[in-house]
Amino acid sequence: MSEHDGRQIDLCLKKFIKVATNPVVYAPDFQKMICPTCEKDMLEHNQEQTIECLNKFVKQVTDHSD
Repeated sequence: MSEHDGRQIDLCLKKFIKVATNPVVYAPDFQKMICPTCEKDMLEHNQEQTIECLNKFVKQVTDHSD
């Protein structure tokens, strides 16, 4: 993410959140999506875990972009 500017980070986060919260609709061919926070398959997450991991990930990314 170091080569991303603020706009690119925002776009990537929006896309990641969209796919992570609804992988059946947005993930092409049910490809495995690994959580960047806990490194488990995103399909193993329930809604609460997904939100928790995404919040941690967004905080990590936005803290590093400052």
